[in-house]
Amino acid sequence: MRHTIFGSIAALVIAGLTASAGPTAAQEHSLRIGSVQAENDPIIRGFNEFKRLVEERSNGRIEILVYPNGQLGDTQEVQDQALAGGNVAAFTDPNLLATFKPEFGIIGAPYVFESYEDADRFTSSQTFKKWAEDLRAESGFVTLAFNWYQGPRNLMTKKPIASRADVNGLRIRTPGAPVWVAAGKALGGTPTPMAWGEVYSALQLGAIDGVESQPSGAVGSKFHEVTTHVTKTEHIHLITGIVVGDLWWKTLSPEDQALVQEAAVEGGRFMSNLVVGQLEQDFAKMQAAGVTISDIDKAEFKAAAAVELEALGLMPALEAVRSELGRN
Repeated sequence: MRHTIFGSIAALVIAGLTASAGPTAAQEHSLRIGSVQAENDPIIRGFNEFKRLVEERSNGRIEILVYPNGQLGDTQEVQDQALAGGNVAAFTDPNLLATFKPEFGIIGAPYVFESYEDADRFTSSQTFKKWAEDLRAESGFVTLAFNWYQGPRNLMTKKPIASRADVNGLRIRTPGAPVWVAAGKALGGTPTPMAWGEVYSALQLGAIDGVESQPSGAVGSKFHEVTTHVTKTEHIHLITGIVVGDLWWKTLSPEDQALVQEAAVEGGRFMSNLVVGQLEQDFAKMQAAGVTISDIDKAEFKAAAAVELEALGLMPALEAVRSELGRN
């Protein structure tokens, strides 16, 4: 009898643990998504809107788990997990996907889009959808949406910039991808790739002379404390997107796939509107800290950017963008 009682208790405990570790009766799938930003950042707020839409429309069958503050690791780590079949979505820069589909590089290239509306239109186009299909075939990444706007990138320095010649010789922090380096060259500076987390101290110590950043990123990282001038070059309208791995994607029904993709696009528009709405607030915060904000004629920068895009072999992709936007 004693063995029977203990056996019954053990069975109940194991059953309870198994139930708590797995999905609920109604939940069939879960997807993790995260970024390095804090919970109040527009990106995380966009993720929470994506979560709300998916969970409501699936009646709880699909759960979205949001991780702020870099809890999931860096973008490359998350992309690797996704390709291995993990239930994780990568919030990614198009340049990280250009390794597989070079045309993706044009989405993050200088002076391609004039506004968020341009970028949203193009990433909803048939041309972009074909690129996304090619990306899936070449890499195993499925594109959920690529309309998550982080704002216009501007030049932040310790001296006033009145022309491209004033940037000559300045060490400007850029990410390391070829298109980002090309953007730094187009601005007229010496591109200096380094991790985002190192930029504040590098500016403070004089290891670099400037950085190019969108307003929300600049304020969030307090670059206005270690620079004195923002020049509104608006050289890149920073567009990011969400991809998942093909292995996880195939576990969803076609109906659920459509539901998740639609929610990702809507979440991107929600987040992007937040960013656009707070641009002036971000500039005001920088001005309050003593930073001078100036407009500049962009003609020189645009001409230099065209040379860089030609060197990268991206002109056919640029023509495809212009064709979709009716600007040929």
